[in-house]
Amino acid sequence: MSLNIATISSEAPASRVNELREFFESLRLPAGRLDTVTLEKVTNALAARPDLFEDLLVDDEVNHWWHRLFATESYEVRLLTWESEQSSDWHDHGGSSGAWTVTAGALYETYRGDDYVSVGDRHYAAGDSGSFGPGHVHDVIYESGQPAVSIHAYSPSLCGLTVYDHTRFGFVAREFKAEEQRAEQRS
Repeated sequence: MSLNIATISSEAPASRVNELREFFESLRLPAGRLDTVTLEKVTNALAARPDLFEDLLVDDEVNHWWHRLFATESYEVRLLTWESEQSSDWHDHGGSSGAWTVTAGALYETYRGDDYVSVGDRHYAAGDSGSFGPGHVHDVIYESGQPAVSIHAYSPSLCGLTVYDHTRFGFVAREFKAEEQRAEQRS
């Protein structure tokens, strides 16, 4: 399936966008919303191609860095780097499903349990991947690496996320951050 160039967006250089378009076309992804199994296949496949992203990474010791690598009408893929003590804070993904693969270092995820009050956790080292559905709330925290690096895929593309406080009564929504607002805050 050929991707419609008019619907592709990326923060990568134009020459890389063409390479990425060819890469994603080779995956033969279905149209519409992608399921978590497919999203995890996307992050694992891209992790196996460091030539498409490693030179774009930024190691920022102060700010948690992310880069919109490739996005279409159905999905988007981001690169993230993590340094000492950086975390994502408790958040959801605005109704999007997602997956990630760690390519360097290690990350620690805490996530809201099925009862909406308890917390579970998982550790992810380089080569590990995970996925989640649209109701997932979690906090991802740097564990090791200089920097830790992860590739994330979301479907549909992120429109924003809700940030939560974890209280003894469960998770309480603090604020919704639209993607435009998040993009402005990081520039």
